[in-house]
Amino acid sequence: MSISWGRRERFRFTAGGTLMDWSPPILPAVYAITYKQDPLNKPKSHTVLYFGQADDLSQQAPTDNRQIMDSWVHSGGNVDELYVFIYPMPGSTRWQRSNVQEQLVAEYGPDCNRY
Repeated sequence: MSISWGRRERFRFTAGGTLMDWSPPILPAVYAITYKQDPLNKPKSHTVLYFGQADDLSQQAPTDNRQIMDSWVHSGGNVDELYVFIYPMPGSTRWQRSNVQEQLVAEYGPDCNRY
């Protein structure tokens, strides 16, 4: 499964599964942590909680993921409701990934990017 985000420029993210079961790959990428607002009526519709970026997802994403999960549980959610999507950017610079992340955060205003 894939999903695209971006109004000014579209970016196709691939599904990584549930956040609890995700093993972040060794890969530079932008990633999204999502949940389903209405899983019964709109099972494929995801709402973004957080857009992140990393030089190496396997090293950097777990720290961010823990903060997102803690925030989600604190607000009454269940960690099993969280999903991850990845936009791989092999050979990219931190600046390039940050530009994609900043564009998406500006366009969607995810709750967990406000901290």
